[in-house]
Amino acid sequence: MTYYDLWVVLLGWRREFTVAEFRSTFPSPNKVLHDMARKGLLERVGRGRYRVNSPRRYLEARFNVRDAYELVRRAGMEYAFTAPDAVFIWTKGGYNVGRFFAYYPIHLKVRRDELDRWAGFFKPSGRRFHVSGEPVRRTLFGTFYVLYPEEGFEAEEVEGYKVVPLDEVVEFCRRNIYSYEPALEMLDEMYGLGLGVKYREEETNLRR
Repeated sequence: MTYYDLWVVLLGWRREFTVAEFRSTFPSPNKVLHDMARKGLLERVGRGRYRVNSPRRYLEARFNVRDAYELVRRAGMEYAFTAPDAVFIWTKGGYNVGRFFAYYPIHLKVRRDELDRWAGFFKPSGRRFHVSGEPVRRTLFGTFYVLYPEEGFEAEEVEGYKVVPLDEVVEFCRRNIYSYEPALEMLDEMYGLGLGVKYREEETNLRR
């Protein structure tokens, strides 16, 4: 039985337990609990006491989105958040669609001549990345980066992050109007763009 198999069993057994309770039910060395806590499957909540982490808590801890954004700021290279991330940042976190903690691509424009440096930056920390336009060689899940290499690009600072300009974000939303019409309205209201966009859920409902 693997640690992950045991984790599934523990989820159906008790959400919190002592070492003594565990050993009386599952004859195993204490190292099992230590290893499972190190992997994030369990959480030590007191002396000789553990809590079983839910699948959501486990995935959120393993694929920490906030840390992934902060890591980019420490790279020391030129970048600009683009596509869904540009919308997310310009709306001050108000609009985020098509992603969740177990599948969270982060979209970055980078300089083409710094692409190898980005690869070298991500690899030591075990961060996964994919270069746009290249074949996908492995399944991507959790938090990972999608890099868009360009010769040059514009970037503005918003909330401490470098992001593509607002007019580029508006154009992205217009090209993907079915997913981003609500974001257009938010941007219009936040920055007084005069777009005249009015998205209302009731307008999409069939009238009886």
